[in-house]
Order: sequence, then C-alpha cells, then structure tokens
Amino acid sequence: MGRMEGIWGEDCMEFKPERWFSSGGGIKHEPSYKFTAFHAGPRTCLGKEMAFIQMKMVATAIIYHYQVELVEGHNVRASDSILLQMKYGLKVRLFNSLSRSINLLDNCSRLE
Repeated sequence: MGRMEGIWGEDCMEFKPERWFSSGGGIKHEPSYKFTAFHAGPRTCLGKEMAFIQMKMVATAIIYHYQVELVEGHNVRASDSILLQMKYGLKVRLFNSLSRSINLLDNCSRLE
C-alpha cells in the first residue's frame, strides 16, 4: 500500500518529502490506514508514537545541523517488501557549517 499508485498518485515511486507538507507549511496528516507498518484501529502498534517521536528527533537534528544532498548517480529504488525499505540503501552527502562533507550510507534499511 505504501507504493500504490491508486493511493499516492502517479509519482508514488518518487522520493518527494513535500508530499507531507500542507499548502500552509504545516504537516499534512494522512489516515493511519495508509501506513500498514503500524496497522490501525484496536491493534495499532504500541510503539508507534515513540517511533514517530524518535524519527522526528533524528530528522530535525540532521536538517538543523547539515545540508543533505543525494549522492549523484545513486539508484534510489524501493524494495519489494511489506516494509518500506530502500533496495540499495540511501546514499547522501551531508555538509555541515564548515563545509566538510560526510558520506553516509543508511545500512539499517538494507537487507542483503
């Protein structure tokens, strides 16, 4: 469901962070039934809220301290899985205020 064209539109396979922001700049809320990883209703994952808090803390720290840029030529593809994973990880380059670059490969989302 996380990559279905009928739910997310023709650009469902593209990485588009702006799809989560409303026209006023706030966070756009989507029904929990669109996210099968946490389920919905009476059997919602107990750790869902904590996972969202941790995700927001990490994303905020990275966005605040670094400029994030996708590594040129890196193949960004979703893996065929019940969980939303990157098939080849997500290689990005982080630039801090001193313009040092750090290559980062998210190995946590890779399964080989």
